[in-house]
Amino acid sequence: MSISIEGLDADGRLRLSPRDEDQRDAALRWRRRIDERLAELIPDGTTEPRPLHESMRHSLLAGGKRIRPVLTFQVDTDLGATEDQALDAACAVEMVHAASLILDDLPCMDDARLRRGQPANHLVYGEDTAILAATALLNRAFGVIAECDLLSAQTRLDLTRLLSDSVGSNGIIAGQFCDLQIRHGHGDDVAGLTEMYGQKTGALFVAALEAGARVAGVDDVWVKAVREYGVNLGLAFQLLDDLLDTFGSREDIGKDTGQDDGKSTLASRLGAHGTQQEVHRYVESAASALEPLGRSGHQLANLARSYTRTTMERVVAF
Repeated sequence: MSISIEGLDADGRLRLSPRDEDQRDAALRWRRRIDERLAELIPDGTTEPRPLHESMRHSLLAGGKRIRPVLTFQVDTDLGATEDQALDAACAVEMVHAASLILDDLPCMDDARLRRGQPANHLVYGEDTAILAATALLNRAFGVIAECDLLSAQTRLDLTRLLSDSVGSNGIIAGQFCDLQIRHGHGDDVAGLTEMYGQKTGALFVAALEAGARVAGVDDVWVKAVREYGVNLGLAFQLLDDLLDTFGSREDIGKDTGQDDGKSTLASRLGAHGTQQEVHRYVESAASALEPLGRSGHQLANLARSYTRTTMERVVAF
């Protein structure tokens, strides 16, 4: 089953353009199942402490592209596992992502005011509650993995290690630290920026994709191929995000734009044309990484090409 991604709706949700009606139904079903399960996995807004749980739900259930859990589903089903087996792993990945966005938006970090078409968490609930909500979501992600009785104990251990590595001091947290350092002129060359992108954005792409492969129980050769695909897709995705930050509108992409004004980014280093060339290079590297999967990797390769092509068309339109 393959999905092509057109871009984002006005509310920041992923807009999918499947090749036929069955694929459209699958894409909508995945999104719906993810949203419904996420709402079940955290306390409702009436549970004490209410402000904390409302804050968690504010960010986690705000919609968004859901591209990471969709990737988990895509890999899982392409490699022969069931949707039910992938569901909670996909939701855990999305919880980690939501937690990272809350922290990214804080005044001491990116100082953003809009996320997924609504006010940033700290503007609604305060910085103190926002930090606690992010911490709670991050911890809950590991609890979700531990409780997933559809998976073997070894798979749950593998997923726990995977998420821990993606978040930690060699993953998202390292990337955010490097991002802060770059603002002060440290490590702002192409090599340093590429490393930061791989940690801040790429690490969770890799985790989402590898999670699907681990759930499917494929051998290490296939897991390595999926990881390499994720590394390159994550870099392409962040470069596209740079372009949207420069050329998009906050109404169209559902978050603040111009956040990178005056900041060193790969897009500012390479220019618009050079950035688009790099996106193409990373996408083709991602597709090539899937060769060991044979036909099982065709859908993932098509997904990467479709998303980047249509997003770059939107950049040109701006």
